[in-house]
Amino acid sequence: MPHDAFTVPQAPVALLRGPLRDLANRAALGRDAPKAQERIWIDPSRLSRIYTRNPAETPDFKRRHSGMVIGGDWDMQTEPIDQSWKIAACLAHFRNGVPWAKTKVYPKMQAMIGLRGQFDGCRTTDDITARYAAIDVMYADIRQNGFRDKTVWRFGTPRLPEGVFIHIDRNGAPVFGAIGNHRIGIARALRLTRIPAQLGVIHPEAFENGALAQYRDRTA
Repeated sequence: MPHDAFTVPQAPVALLRGPLRDLANRAALGRDAPKAQERIWIDPSRLSRIYTRNPAETPDFKRRHSGMVIGGDWDMQTEPIDQSWKIAACLAHFRNGVPWAKTKVYPKMQAMIGLRGQFDGCRTTDDITARYAAIDVMYADIRQNGFRDKTVWRFGTPRLPEGVFIHIDRNGAPVFGAIGNHRIGIARALRLTRIPAQLGVIHPEAFENGALAQYRDRTA
């Protein structure tokens, strides 16, 4: 009898956001509960895994899920971080001087544009060239001025709405959430050891063990 061999777990519906999520988390988990869009600090050199963000195979965690405590085996669905073609291209370009055109950037971007009509705001080859020229400018700025902290304080909490997206697995280790690839690639190319990030989702085992504390800046 036919049946589905595998059912993809869906990302939870993010009904509560911002201060409402904060209140719900605090009521359920106490005063140290995670916050929506919470700013955390990470060491990019410690990032070894990227979350397999594929809606056909894994829960599709997005920014609207920031600050949620979610159980299950989602944190096992990862791959080595430098297998990300965007991060690999950044390392090749910025560390080894490989031109963007000789990395996987153009064929990958063109393939995605062909599939979707646009990708990362690009529709044409000229758009791709302009995008990566802007990433060169971003790299030069970070190299000269450091990784900018665009934290905003809301309701007494530091939040980073557009920060690189970082989940925390059951063991308390950071997992890159596949949003902010180029910034992570630049940080790794420059061998930065401390950058601001946006909290993604956290596994309940990590929260129960107090893992979130190590990512917070109590002196900010």
